[in-house]
Amino acid sequence: MTFLPPLLNEFGSELTMLRGAIASCVTATAPSRQLDAVIARAVFPALAALEELEAGIWQQEDSSRVRALNYSRTWTAAATLVPPGCWIEHDCADVIVMGPHGGSRSAHDILPIALCLAALRARIQAAQWGMCVWGLSKETRND
Repeated sequence: MTFLPPLLNEFGSELTMLRGAIASCVTATAPSRQLDAVIARAVFPALAALEELEAGIWQQEDSSRVRALNYSRTWTAAATLVPPGCWIEHDCADVIVMGPHGGSRSAHDILPIALCLAALRARIQAAQWGMCVWGLSKETRND
């Protein structure tokens, strides 16, 4: 299991949410809409301001709806979590999200969840290196 160092004060609650999503992925035994919702809220913190109609579906003020992708079920959806400037590698047992400052390696019995884990860890790593991570606020990135 990958050790995640203590949060640095400048990253705030958005990284706490990413770490919570990582913990949820680690303990997941099957894909679920509940897990997809946890991942979506971690990657898109603004979802917290919307009304959640059901797991993974939120309603905006204009009554339009926002739906979390099936991150835990499909490789394609999980791949959207990979930070800009990073790429996916896969070996026999692990999924690796590589970037300019190294890689985030993860394994899970469910391959899309392994990719979710690697991508979420790569987002934390990118934020700690000061790289722009889509979804994290400007204040969190320290631009």
